[in-house]
Amino acid sequence: MKAKWTTVVVYEDRVTRDAAVNFCDELVKRFWRDCEVDVDWCSLSDLEEGHRAREASEKAAEADLIVFAIQPAEAISPELKGWVESWLEKRGDREGKMIGLLDPSGFGGGTVNRYVFLRTAAHRSGMDYLTQIADGLASATPESLDAYAERAVQVTHVLDDILRQPAPPRDVALP
Repeated sequence: MKAKWTTVVVYEDRVTRDAAVNFCDELVKRFWRDCEVDVDWCSLSDLEEGHRAREASEKAAEADLIVFAIQPAEAISPELKGWVESWLEKRGDREGKMIGLLDPSGFGGGTVNRYVFLRTAAHRSGMDYLTQIADGLASATPESLDAYAERAVQVTHVLDDILRQPAPPRDVALP
């Protein structure tokens, strides 16, 4: 059975939406065998509408991927900042990945306030922050609770060898 990635895409305008569509198409092409990608679209103007912003916040709190396709402007709007903070509180320790699709630092450029805020928000919530599709996107984050839980049930040949060793006699001192 395929894994399902719930994805929320926040875009600013037609140009950024087109970039996000291309990104999502590439995501599906690369991972279609392993994962089903379910995408919910939200514009920055939607975040100014109470009902739509609350609905998008609920989805972002549960999403596996949150993609931001917004222009790298200096200022972050109070609506965007408030919206991000609203779902960060609901998310808890849930793993996920935030993708700053047009983050200029991902292309060797400088940093801008919008993407610095998003990167910081991702790290505060324990999410990975990416600027492109990573090859290991489908795997659990190393050293995360999900990764530890997955590894806890695995018995490798090294562990199997250790478990098969006879216990040393109790009266022999170990080095």
